[in-house]
Amino acid sequence: MIAAIRKRVNSLKKDSAHGAGWLTGMAMEILEEASTASAALTSNKFMAEIGQVAAELFQAKPGMVSIPNYVMEFKDELDEAMATSKSADNLKKRAAAIARKLKTYNTDSSAKAARNAAKLIGPHNIIMTCSYSSDVCFAMESARQKGIDFKVLAVESRQGKLSYGQLTQERLKKADIACRIIPDDFIAWHAARANSIIIGADSVSLQGWMMNGVPSYILTFVAARKNVPVYAVCTTAKVDVRGFLAGLRKPEHGFDMVPLELFKGILTENGMLQRDDLYKLTTGDIFRSPRARSH
Repeated sequence: MIAAIRKRVNSLKKDSAHGAGWLTGMAMEILEEASTASAALTSNKFMAEIGQVAAELFQAKPGMVSIPNYVMEFKDELDEAMATSKSADNLKKRAAAIARKLKTYNTDSSAKAARNAAKLIGPHNIIMTCSYSSDVCFAMESARQKGIDFKVLAVESRQGKLSYGQLTQERLKKADIACRIIPDDFIAWHAARANSIIIGADSVSLQGWMMNGVPSYILTFVAARKNVPVYAVCTTAKVDVRGFLAGLRKPEHGFDMVPLELFKGILTENGMLQRDDLYKLTTGDIFRSPRARSH
């Protein structure tokens, strides 16, 4: 693996400021760059080279299922391309195009999910969130662009020196959205004031739980007990349809496992889904559109 690509892979592994959607896009960028920069003289050598990069990315963020889902889709499409490519250079170009297309698909899916979530936000609503999610912020920005005036309560979600609530506040401020940071110890009192809870998701396990940054579990549990509706913004690629998380029994440091039963709905690029809808998803449901465009 060339040094520049190794540096980018390591940067992804160490990144703690961005969510699964953003990092998935970064993974596709790395695969595109690795394809373009490859000096392999044969198709077989290129496949071995890009396979090493893919393997590193596959394991980079074990709790973020969208990354391995996209990496696997990239490899499946590249295997198909290998069968019809006439040269190593042609295969490299096709690999770069596949990665670029998947990155666009990831971005488009996140935007659609966010726009669907924006429909939940009404005039003068108080929306509460925690951790940091670019999809949730995008949903709020979309609602604000429609002229809807609302307020956001962002739980501080502190991890060491980093406050994810502050990251949310800083981004929303640019969109002229009023956002107040709530200390982690005061979730219960403020949750009762909210019209709804909207959080992001890093992964959804078909064992009945969702993984997201701390303190997602406390916020959703308290809100559900107070009859405040809880929603998650989550592209279908974050659903663990391949069973990557099957053996996971406890979350990584800084993450919570939240029972799906606490959510009123999951906002995806295909609209609002319920828990039973998630269980029916397959890789074909997630990637049918990009695969169709590649043929």
